[in-house]
Amino acid sequence: MSWHAANQDFGAKAVFDNLNALAAYVATEAHLDPDSDWKINRTLMIDKIKRQIGRWLLAAGATTRRLKPLIQEIAANLQKFVAGRSKPRTPQRKPHRSHAYKPI
Repeated sequence: MSWHAANQDFGAKAVFDNLNALAAYVATEAHLDPDSDWKINRTLMIDKIKRQIGRWLLAAGATTRRLKPLIQEIAANLQKFVAGRSKPRTPQRKPHRSHAYKPI
C-alpha cells in the first residue's frame, strides 16, 4: 500500500468514526434518559451507518428526512450496561503457523 493510499484510508476511517460517534450522541440525547442503564449498541450502529454512508457521500443525500428514521432505529437497539462486568477471552492456540507469534 502506498503512503497516499494509507493516508486516504486513515482519513476515511476517522471520518466514519466521527459520524458514528455523532449518531450515537444524537440518538442518546434524543431517545434515552441520562440516568438510564441502557446504552446504544454501537456495533449494530456501525453496520447501519456503513450501509448508508455511500449514498450520503455520493448523492449528498444525508437529509433530515433520511437521518431521522436511522437515528430512531439506532436508539431502538439498546444493550444493558453493567458496570464492572468483564469477559476476557480465553487464550487459544493459533490455527496456522503463519498466524502465530514468532519469538524474537
